Amino acid sequence: MQTSSGALVGAAPSNSSHAMQLSTRTSHCLSAQRRHDHSCSSAGAHSVHHPARVMATSTGATAASDMLDYQIQQLKSQVPDFSKQVAAAVAVADGAGLQRSEAALEEEAAAPDLWDDPKKAAEVMERMSAVKAKIADLKKLQDNLDNMQIGVELLGVEDTSSDDAAEMVAEVTRSRDVLEKMLNDFKMQQLLGGPYDEGNAIITIQAGVGGEDAMDWSEMLERMYLRWAEGRGFQTKIVSRNAGDKAGIKSSEIGVKGQYAYGYLASEKGTHRLVRLSPFNSDSLRQTSFAAVEIMPVLGDKVSTVEIPAKDLEITTMRSGGAGGQNVNKVETAVRIKHIPTGLQVKCTEERSQAANKAEAMNLMKTKLIVIAQEQQTADIAEIRGNVVKAEWGRQIRNYVFHPYSLVKDLRTGHETSQVQAVMDGDLDPFMQAWLQYKASGSGKSSDGQCAPEVAKDS
Repeated sequence: MQTSSGALVGAAPSNSSHAMQLSTRTSHCLSAQRRHDHSCSSAGAHSVHHPARVMATSTGATAASDMLDYQIQQLKSQVPDFSKQVAAAVAVADGAGLQRSEAALEEEAAAPDLWDDPKKAAEVMERMSAVKAKIADLKKLQDNLDNMQIGVELLGVEDTSSDDAAEMVAEVTRSRDVLEKMLNDFKMQQLLGGPYDEGNAIITIQAGVGGEDAMDWSEMLERMYLRWAEGRGFQTKIVSRNAGDKAGIKSSEIGVKGQYAYGYLASEKGTHRLVRLSPFNSDSLRQTSFAAVEIMPVLGDKVSTVEIPAKDLEITTMRSGGAGGQNVNKVETAVRIKHIPTGLQVKCTEERSQAANKAEAMNLMKTKLIVIAQEQQTADIAEIRGNVVKAEWGRQIRNYVFHPYSLVKDLRTGHETSQVQAVMDGDLDPFMQAWLQYKASGSGKSSDGQCAPEVAKDS
């Protein structure tokens, strides 16, 4: 189907039904308006209205109609700009090229001997799934643009004094907002070009300086990332969780599954600082707490190519504790692995057997070493330097101030907001986008390939 923006992105059957619904509602609205006008003129001959009340009602209706007219004009003026943005997005993504790739991959997937090589088959299916997802995203962009255009056209013949007009404006505004968010997401994805950006991720949160407040802060960050992932429709799984002595958590590992999960979350790596009135202090004094956040990609079969000398590893076992039946409490199923040269440590407790936890922990360790090797631009695991995020003063990448004022500020990009609660509820996209733009400009790299934070400021 040739879209209104001139790009081939697939058919959009939903638009005609949507237009028919809007058109039907418009006809009903105009008929109702005529009946209303007739009944009002008939009633006028038999009733007397208070002049002041009539004037107030008329003034209020006029103001509402004027506001609706303003909103309609705003929506009309935005359509050309959104049309250009969608056309540009389709051109950048090469919508026609994606459809050719989809056809070629479907033909390859239909080959009778494909599954003779399971590894190759899995790669083909993974590539086809990624191409289909991109085509679906482009189609959603075009669908929302078409809905907005149809709605604006129908509003041009709608009586702005009717209730249906207000409802239609609300519908068109919703389509506009969805379209705007999708375009922002698309722009963010264009900034993601790393070797692991499209894949899944693992978030590791570690309580730092601050005692009980730091453990409580770590749990707040855990909730924040879970809410962010939920808002994006990503799947999450708690890989490991170590509860605090009295409150919060000492550490947590969360698996996040979704397209570009690692690319988005990579901006969160670093130390996060909280300033608030402590709920654990009887004098309610202001308390500063720290938590370290590490982000690792899920590499799957790629980790099998990495070999770590046994002499460089320190492996210990322990009881997992917590839920999961008697076995985890009586048998040492939990496994901790330490990479001695770098000091990196991973721990896995969620699986039912020691062997499964050891395998999971080993994969996590290899993943960390692969990513650090890529960041430090070295091909040899033995050459990797220590790269542990330290949760302490002077290391923070972002401040979260709850008292004496409300402010969340990223010290690398300078992006900030006073909507602290929204951020804690998972509204992290503006910070992630600011970081991606900052990194793309070349400002976010130090000599060893690591993100270069600014000198921490007490703000």
